[in-house]
Amino acid sequence: MKKTIIATTIAALLASSAVPAIAQDAAVGVGVDAGAGVSAETPALDAKAGAGVDASANAAANASDMADNNYGSVVAALKSNADFDFTAVTEDTEITIVLLSSLKGEAENNAAALDNELAANADAQADLSASISENAAIMAKLEAEGYAAEDVVTLKTKADGSVIVYVDDRA
Repeated sequence: MKKTIIATTIAALLASSAVPAIAQDAAVGVGVDAGAGVSAETPALDAKAGAGVDASANAAANASDMADNNYGSVVAALKSNADFDFTAVTEDTEITIVLLSSLKGEAENNAAALDNELAANADAQADLSASISENAAIMAKLEAEGYAAEDVVTLKTKADGSVIVYVDDRA
């Protein structure tokens, strides 16, 4: 009986000390063999609840948004416009519009660099507008927000298949 109590106590301690370290959606099983054929096991724990998980998910989403909402991201997307696959963008694609006025960073310096890049690629911008005009899903999103194909500076496909459309809303 004494071994059962010790085994149960050890299992409880191990389970309670492991809970803070459990990652999102991780399942952990803790078993302790007390010897002499007596064993105490705790059920698998599913750590799905708690503010820590929500905070981590929000932090990751915010970091992703920050990476997509800066001038460097726009310039990088501009340089890869020729590789954008318009056929992959359908009515099922999640499309997000990001306004240039909302970009993070030093607007005075970075906006000038962006404008220089746009001027250097004026022909590519005209081709981009034409391609956007032919894509019903992108046009529906733009028109719903009050923008036209010519307002788009560049597009970017994210790892999850969603698309960011960068719109120049500067006066």
